[in-house]
Amino acid sequence: MPTPRKDMGRSVTGAPLRPGSNHVGRLWSSSVRDLIQNRFTSTKSFLNTAPELHESLRSKLNIPQFFFDRMYLQSNGFSGYDIWLDQNEEVESYTYWSRFTVKQTYDKLKPKRTFTPHVSNHNSSPDNWHADIAIHGPQSTRHGWEWYEMGFFTYWNQSGLTTLLCFDLPARSQSDIQSMFGSQSIDRSCPYAMFSLISDALLRLYDDSVWSIRNHISQWEARRSQEIDYFLLHEIARHAVHVSETLNVTIQSLDAIRQHHERFRTNTDLALSNNGRRRWDKVGSRFEFQLRFLQGLLQRSEANNARIQNEITLFTIGWISPLPLEKEAARLVLDEEYPQEEVQYQNAFYLGGRIGKHEVVIGVQRKMGLSQAAILAEKMRTGFPNIKYFLLVGIAGGVPRYGPAGAVSEIVLGDVVVSSPRGNHGGVLQYDKGAWQGQGRLNFRGYTNGVPGDLMAAINNFRAEGWSKTNIAEVLKQMRLKLDEKRRHQYDDPGPSRDRLFEDTYEHQGTELDDCKECCDADYTTSRSDRGDGATRLLDEPSVHFGNIASSNQLQISAIERNRVQQEHEAICFEMEAAGVLEEYPCVVVRGICDYADSHKNKGWQNYAAATAAAYAKGLLSMIPATDAASSVQSAKSSSPQHTAQVSNVAFGNNNRGFQAGSIHGNISGLHFGGN
Repeated sequence: MPTPRKDMGRSVTGAPLRPGSNHVGRLWSSSVRDLIQNRFTSTKSFLNTAPELHESLRSKLNIPQFFFDRMYLQSNGFSGYDIWLDQNEEVESYTYWSRFTVKQTYDKLKPKRTFTPHVSNHNSSPDNWHADIAIHGPQSTRHGWEWYEMGFFTYWNQSGLTTLLCFDLPARSQSDIQSMFGSQSIDRSCPYAMFSLISDALLRLYDDSVWSIRNHISQWEARRSQEIDYFLLHEIARHAVHVSETLNVTIQSLDAIRQHHERFRTNTDLALSNNGRRRWDKVGSRFEFQLRFLQGLLQRSEANNARIQNEITLFTIGWISPLPLEKEAARLVLDEEYPQEEVQYQNAFYLGGRIGKHEVVIGVQRKMGLSQAAILAEKMRTGFPNIKYFLLVGIAGGVPRYGPAGAVSEIVLGDVVVSSPRGNHGGVLQYDKGAWQGQGRLNFRGYTNGVPGDLMAAINNFRAEGWSKTNIAEVLKQMRLKLDEKRRHQYDDPGPSRDRLFEDTYEHQGTELDDCKECCDADYTTSRSDRGDGATRLLDEPSVHFGNIASSNQLQISAIERNRVQQEHEAICFEMEAAGVLEEYPCVVVRGICDYADSHKNKGWQNYAAATAAAYAKGLLSMIPATDAASSVQSAKSSSPQHTAQVSNVAFGNNNRGFQAGSIHGNISGLHFGGN
């Protein structure tokens, strides 16, 4: 990372500019005799110059009165210009000015415990502005950062005389600019030719600014498994926000300068060659290239912000939605949804939000299968390292009935199944994993990790509360209210008449695109009423079942195979993701039943089943205590306020010999100057 600047306010020859000295007078008076001059000084030196000389310089160079006003010196950036016309309405002289701010961070950042309060700009003037009091605080470098607050003023006249005043530039930028002027020719017919070179030096400062933040983030990511310092994390984030803020303003200011240059060319003969043809605009092309560079740098800065936001926003719950329709149901149970651009990792966007006291990040799989679920879980844990638990929430096929004689339970469409240990399994098993033996028999080896103890405790506590405490019916109601009237009915309970359970030996008679009511014989079905009281459900009151969930890379569409796996492993539900996640990460699986894991697939129940699963999962989260890290980061947030930019355009008014125009970007708005 760059080292802090040693000094500023040095002349071209490197001699210090002493306020009020004869050297200062010679420096400024000589600048209007030569054709092209650039001078470096500090705002303090200029303002402390002898009053007579001060006013003389302002008068000779037409420096606007407001250029050193406190309000403008506190701005994130601005640009403007002024034109003086002769009696023939030709350009006699031209001035333009700008201000740029850069935030530079260094190796060791320390949270600041104090701040410099803003002083009202009302009734203040440059005369009572004390330049020793830096606007952003005089002791910032001891905390590992500093501001470069640079001003530029250019005077040009029709003879080609050009004077560029550079205020408060860091020493290395002064050296860069001197080297540029010594090695490159300057078109004296264009007022903006000098500044197009100056802006290259500015680009280097902004590039260092962005990459310094990136280095801090990379260092944090490398050591986060060893230590967690949320105060430092928020300090990095605070500076990263400022870097993006100033970059945004700089792009707008430089684009305004480019437009001012184009306007000057259009209204003078500069755009035309001797033969009347339009000249190539090399200065404008340079500005355009610089803007593209800054825009690319801004993208990297925003990526830095996203990376650090992933660290700060303590998503402690990872919610996996295998299918997009399941992600949409998950979105509807969020109490608060965060902007998508704030929840991303490696060019992938996630859905982030809050459920109760939990920060939840929701991801959707690109493809179906155990490996895809495992890949998604790994990416989410890498991108959001504070995830403590995963919830895998979606739809699945259910076993119609299970349990010992005398205690048989009926599963109907729309019910919810939650992974819970039963028999020799911890809640999830991979039933197609093992070694094949003689006679086509699989020697089962598909054991997975069980549901972690603290998650299992939450499940049991929620189960002990009884069905009424699940609040599923109320959550379903709230989910529908978030949708417009046209879409609201997609989460309605389809009702018992559309719940068809076919006999185990009767397979689907059409293709996978054909609805059973069109191609299958209803005489082979059993209605809910025929299945007894255990299959009766009131509207929006699904039952919740607890047991083993059978997971596989194959879609289960055989009632015979379903029954075999159910008998061997006491499985009550079939899906294609859970075993992949539980192999590595603590997870609880919640599934809404949309079919009976047979050949009679029923897409008509998928939306409702996804909704009932999401509604139950939301209630389950209320039984899981929020992690301590969330409260510690909240206190860090409250101690590190962040500022955002306000952007506006400002007209600088008119004078009686020409016209002025300009734009200002940053935290100044609603200003108007001048008059006829």
